[in-house]
Amino acid sequence: MSATSPQIRILEVPPPSSADAEPTPAIVGWSEIDAEASREVFGHDDFTETPAQYVARFADQRHSTKTLLVAVPEGVTGQPTEPGQVLGVAPFGLPTDDNLHLAQGGVSVRASARRQGIGTALWRAAEERIRAAGRTTVTEWTAHAAEVPDGVEVLEAKTGVGKIPATDAAARFALRHGFTLEQTERQSTLRLPVAPETVAAWRAEAQGVAGADYRVVQWENRTPEQWLEPMAELNRRMSTDVPMGGLEFEEEAWDAQRVRDLDERAAARGYRYVLSAAEHVPSGTLVAYTQLDVSKHKPEVSYQETTIVHGEHRGKRLGLLVKSANIELLAATHPAVRRIHTWNAGENEHMLAINIRMGFELAAVEGAWQAKLGAPATAESTPAESTAV
Repeated sequence: MSATSPQIRILEVPPPSSADAEPTPAIVGWSEIDAEASREVFGHDDFTETPAQYVARFADQRHSTKTLLVAVPEGVTGQPTEPGQVLGVAPFGLPTDDNLHLAQGGVSVRASARRQGIGTALWRAAEERIRAAGRTTVTEWTAHAAEVPDGVEVLEAKTGVGKIPATDAAARFALRHGFTLEQTERQSTLRLPVAPETVAAWRAEAQGVAGADYRVVQWENRTPEQWLEPMAELNRRMSTDVPMGGLEFEEEAWDAQRVRDLDERAAARGYRYVLSAAEHVPSGTLVAYTQLDVSKHKPEVSYQETTIVHGEHRGKRLGLLVKSANIELLAATHPAVRRIHTWNAGENEHMLAINIRMGFELAAVEGAWQAKLGAPATAESTPAESTAV
């Protein structure tokens, strides 16, 4: 299926047949566009992935139906034959286990192809498909510099915490197409190594507050069978316990198989991880955990995934306990890592306090946007720039 816009065509790219399929020109083009957008904001390649990683991500349709739309010059017939023919992309996912009202995605356009209406054409085509699937809410994230220069107009999140430049192309695009800035997240970075005695002191302090009722359990890359169900329960709670502002996320449906699928998806994309959890000894279940990922393609970088403490066990320094234990495990198993990137909702004061104490420094701000799909969009198209996915 395709839609038309002046001088371009919008094509739907079929998902790869397997996680290890050869990247097509369309997928290579997608990875190039995302990498360009990431470098523009962050000034580095820590958040870029290889085309093979994009293949693995797109091929995994187990818990979300994923669609990739690409914009190509109108003279291109069929699928792109060269990555450079991909002028813009609109990937989006539709959760299939829960949150059946929701679509998640965004639009990104090559810098050389902006201000030609390509972003708008992609969004209209994506919106049409999202509506047809019965979804009523769309979320997307945009990345911005950490500090807003003096004199620049700002846009504040509806939470009242955090702001981004209202003049950024990503913000203008989102506002033009009916999105509201619901929340901001702080993207922070910790430079490694941290002195081992410092990390050990954090852990000892936290263990002293937690007491003998809690002990640290750790593993790498694959969840032990005995912890699959407890991990499913913690992830279920994570889906609603973290601050989300006005984002309309419903509780996620987690079971042991979904936890195992998460492990397998990370491995297929070339990631290894270290995980530290807190077991509540009297009940024999897990009540907190944190996870750090490392890509085989970037062994010097680690990415903070979930950190959660069960609501009934807060106030016992379990967040500091598992995070310090995990930094120790990371140093022992991945000594080449030199920086950890993490993301926290601006209003998540408790977790931010832990991170700041550990030495994480503000590096960027991300905007969490939401659009409610009302009446069908008009066919009118206005020039637009890109928003990063």
